[in-house]
Amino acid sequence: MASPQIDVDEIIETLAQIRQRGHSAHTVFRDWVNLMLFALQRRDDPYLEIVGDYRKPGDMDHPDGQRSVDLFSKAFGQLQERMAATDADVLGAVYEEYGMSSDAFGQHFTPHSVCETMVEIAGVVDENDTEDQQTVLDPACGSGRMLLTAGRNQPDALFVGQDKDPLCARMTTLNCCFLNLDAYIVQGDSLTVEFQRAWGTSYSPMGGSVRELDDEEVEDLHGWMTDAFENTVEGGSQSGSEQQTETDSGDRTPPVTTSVLSEQASLGAFESSD
Repeated sequence: MASPQIDVDEIIETLAQIRQRGHSAHTVFRDWVNLMLFALQRRDDPYLEIVGDYRKPGDMDHPDGQRSVDLFSKAFGQLQERMAATDADVLGAVYEEYGMSSDAFGQHFTPHSVCETMVEIAGVVDENDTEDQQTVLDPACGSGRMLLTAGRNQPDALFVGQDKDPLCARMTTLNCCFLNLDAYIVQGDSLTVEFQRAWGTSYSPMGGSVRELDDEEVEDLHGWMTDAFENTVEGGSQSGSEQQTETDSGDRTPPVTTSVLSEQASLGAFESSD
């Protein structure tokens, strides 16, 4: 079930309207996540390719505002409203609730209350005892709930999440962008140190931004994270989601340090959906 403190009924109802037009629950949710991510990156070609799948009469024979592409936009707005009101993992809650009747779903993420306890145990606090930027890592991030919880406590940290599920990696990327965090999100298996794709999100006074890293940047990120992990193990630190400083990674620094030049995460990202 979705976390009890998060009301996602409106979003579920909006997505269900699209599903009732002949689309599977998993396809609708996946396309919604991808549309949001592509829109925020201003990647028109993959965005329009997905939109093309919702140009059939069953999707289009409705008044403006009720077409399937309009409903995707509406659900995006509802998601932002709920996140602004809660600063919580609304997207993950929608995933859990909306996918209950679908065999393609099935993941259930750590409850918010447990995340808060784990962040407290890991020592992610409002004030650092060092001037170095802290790094918060979750090697099996799911929808990014742990990182969001840590981000509320220490928004100036660098957040790194990894998950082998492509949809989870994208959800975490969106969540870090929405919460305006500096973060790297990796799609890949953390146990085999496999990197397939990665995204970077950046803080700005106008709101979070996001872009996908190119192959060279992904390789640099892989090297930086590998060095950081090896130094952590050699230093005898505890494993798992933990807090560490950038200096722990030797001479390496995060591979992407400049702000991402893209629009603020807003409803305007969907204005070109027609």
